[in-house]
Amino acid sequence: MTRAGSARRWPILAAVPMLLIGLLVGCGRDSPQWRVGVLAAVPYWNFGAARLDDHAGRIDTYSPWVYGIATDGTVVPQRAGADTAALRSRPPGTRYVPTVANALDGTFSYGPVSRVLHDPAARARHVRSLVALAESPHVAGIDLDYEDLRAGDRAAFTALVRQVAAALHARDRTLSVDLFAKDTDAGYAPRNVAQDYRQLGRAVDQVRLMAYDYHWETSGPGPISPTPWVRRVLRYATATIGADKIVLGMSLSGYDWVGHRGTDRSVAALERAAGDRNVPVRWDATAQAPWYEYRDAQGRRHEVWFENDRSVDAKLALARSAHLAGVFFWLNEGSADGAIWRAASDGGG
Repeated sequence: MTRAGSARRWPILAAVPMLLIGLLVGCGRDSPQWRVGVLAAVPYWNFGAARLDDHAGRIDTYSPWVYGIATDGTVVPQRAGADTAALRSRPPGTRYVPTVANALDGTFSYGPVSRVLHDPAARARHVRSLVALAESPHVAGIDLDYEDLRAGDRAAFTALVRQVAAALHARDRTLSVDLFAKDTDAGYAPRNVAQDYRQLGRAVDQVRLMAYDYHWETSGPGPISPTPWVRRVLRYATATIGADKIVLGMSLSGYDWVGHRGTDRSVAALERAAGDRNVPVRWDATAQAPWYEYRDAQGRRHEVWFENDRSVDAKLALARSAHLAGVFFWLNEGSADGAIWRAASDGGG
């Protein structure tokens, strides 16, 4: 999944591992025992490093980011053998819901998904291929991550999702869709227009809302997922989709900016760098996010923003107050540290 505010692609050498964690479950959403279960999604290049076995008891659903769309519309592993590796890395006792993206070898492409949307023959092959994947005995559902669509794709994308949902529901399989965060129907870009929250929400079982990258690699420095923005996004999303289908996405990563060029790095690496440089990590009370600054050996000023257990806890509280169906975390590498896992297990206070 790409970032909510970025138009970037993922060449495989620059691709970063991710982990999505989600699904709020428990004893009633107003109960003190309302807790966070876990949905984990890991891209094929990070199966070994994600260390899911360390958190096996918390993981309910496993969604490996592993399938792509071929030029003829069929669903294929993004890299040879990735599908087999995904099954081997599946934590025991979890629902298996693989993600299909308009990507191959880690790079997003508009062409294949455009043909699926607008060529009836390619669409038919695509739906048949998704159904064949879903009919595998180990598959509980399918997750669609179709990104960077054009505004003119809106009706066709909605129609495709409805068609896939009907086919999967007839086979007792679920469908989820990954959507960019926005606080109006038009959003900030044509790809937001392509995603009709209301109609897509009616068709699918779950919406995975990518509420991160308010600032990104080339935007200039700032918070990744400021809570005032997330609050606006949730206000719009719950009004159009309904809280009971929304899984809120948070990125456990950050950027180290020099001017308007940021380097995407894991939370662990950024926190370690602050300690190594002996610079204080500050707290932005409005964004509810940590940040710090430093100068490198060349005298250049760096500004760093990221997420930690405190900022995650603030967004978990938003999810709880909105009575969402769940949350997920996106980790760039490795797994969440103990403090973040404890925050998630507490359900956001």
